[in-house]
Amino acid sequence: MNLKKLINGDSRFSEIIRFCMVGGIATIIQYGVYVVFVNAVGVKAVPSTMISYAISFVFNYILSSYFTFHKHPTAKNGLGFILSHLINMGLQTGMVAIFKGLVGPTLALLPALAICIPTNYLLVRFAFTSKIFGNQK
Repeated sequence: MNLKKLINGDSRFSEIIRFCMVGGIATIIQYGVYVVFVNAVGVKAVPSTMISYAISFVFNYILSSYFTFHKHPTAKNGLGFILSHLINMGLQTGMVAIFKGLVGPTLALLPALAICIPTNYLLVRFAFTSKIFGNQK
């Protein structure tokens, strides 16, 4: 299977690959903004997590809609995306609060992401595929 077919395919595996690509870029954006706020601006770890998450959120929703799940953004899947990310942001913020004492504020987001990313995939996939949010399978 070539890379183009893998990325553009309709399989669940292709969807996961696209999710990882979009999420990877969003994570790099989030972590970059986080480090700037913590180290250069002097904002504490937990507020920096929330600020950086919000910035990467916009990028993530647009690409998740069109690229990952091949759906047009709608109010309903937007609501589902927001709800799933509110849950994820709360989980991340709590994890950063825990991990900052273990690994320091600069690295605290990394183990939090390792826990939150798989959870987020399941929540976002539900938002884009569930009939609750106006989607058909």
